[in-house]
Amino acid sequence: MVVEQAHSVDLLSESFARSPHPHYAELRRTAPVWWDETTQCWYVTAYQDVNALLRDGRLAARIGAGFFGDHDQETLESVSDVQAFFDSWPMFTDPPQHTAVRSAVGSYYRPGATRPLRDGIADRAQHLLSRLSHDSADLLADFVQPLAVSVTCGLLGIAEEHRDDLLAWSAEIIGFIGVPRLDPGRASRAREAISRLCEHVEHVTLPDARVGRGPAQLRAFLELDRDRAVALFAQILTGGIEPVVACLGSALLNLLGDSRPLLYQAGRGRLEIEQLVEEALRLEAPFHFVPRTAVHPVKLGGHTIESGQRVALVTAAANRDPDVYADPDRFRLPAPGRTQPPHLAFGAGHHFCLGAGLARLTLAEAIRAVAAWVGDRPVAGLSAERAAAFGHTVWRRIGLGY
Repeated sequence: MVVEQAHSVDLLSESFARSPHPHYAELRRTAPVWWDETTQCWYVTAYQDVNALLRDGRLAARIGAGFFGDHDQETLESVSDVQAFFDSWPMFTDPPQHTAVRSAVGSYYRPGATRPLRDGIADRAQHLLSRLSHDSADLLADFVQPLAVSVTCGLLGIAEEHRDDLLAWSAEIIGFIGVPRLDPGRASRAREAISRLCEHVEHVTLPDARVGRGPAQLRAFLELDRDRAVALFAQILTGGIEPVVACLGSALLNLLGDSRPLLYQAGRGRLEIEQLVEEALRLEAPFHFVPRTAVHPVKLGGHTIESGQRVALVTAAANRDPDVYADPDRFRLPAPGRTQPPHLAFGAGHHFCLGAGLARLTLAEAIRAVAAWVGDRPVAGLSAERAAAFGHTVWRRIGLGY
């Protein structure tokens, strides 16, 4: 297939990796449905298109061989076992398999079920902040990251002595899939990490759940067979930490910077903390793409997405669509009495993020704690460094007094 590629967007460039939003804006303006020959994938960036396709059964969530692009059969077969592991994750399955898993475990992750975790999250946030100086603090390393790790590991019943190992395995697993092109060299490391993760779930997580040790959410794993339990565990572990780190880090940069008046008002009860959470999620969606594979042809924007082709629904671009949101590149709240369409940071349809409620709860308690910690004090020397990353937001440093 030959598709004209007349646009200057280079998805594998350093510029894109460090500052993707201007590139998303160019695609959204000039080619909202765009085929990229290098990554062998369609990119869809307009809000209305992304919102519709998130719910479209012609696009499958399963990874499949096509997810990795154009490779010879020998290469694809060499990673087929790793691919099969990802294909078992709820986020990468389709009905009826996906429906069965969501029906079995969904009640454990609804807001009512995660609400009992609120006090523990608030206490942890306050404790971490109490150890920091207002004049010189590494907010990323000493607050944002440890809070996110604590919440996710606590949810999964991961004891302190096991956390370093589990996080290392998580990094290897997500490192295999979180690149724009298949890297067979990562397969062996991912394979070993998957094996170790399976052992942990079988010998630690499931026994703890059977005797009622750990949070109530552990009982969800007892509703599934072993392979699905491991898949759900892996999905929560790999997807529960980085999104909160990315979004909370971005929120703090805004709320301690140009949008400080909003934090001040929230801290005094003049507006709901939850409003700030939703705006933070809209402005900086942690994961920029929702990957899909066409199982039937889709005609969109004068193009035809053929069956078997990869599609990236760029939620990070959709969330900043000026046809939907006023002044979309700034952290702002709608005017009183005005509403706007919901953001797509957690997806939409039956694949809406299982952990959305807990993520929102964590962000709200973290921002509430920061509002109290800062109080009326002036904030000086706020700075940050963003890492080069493809398809997700990664912060290297967020500091005060640097």
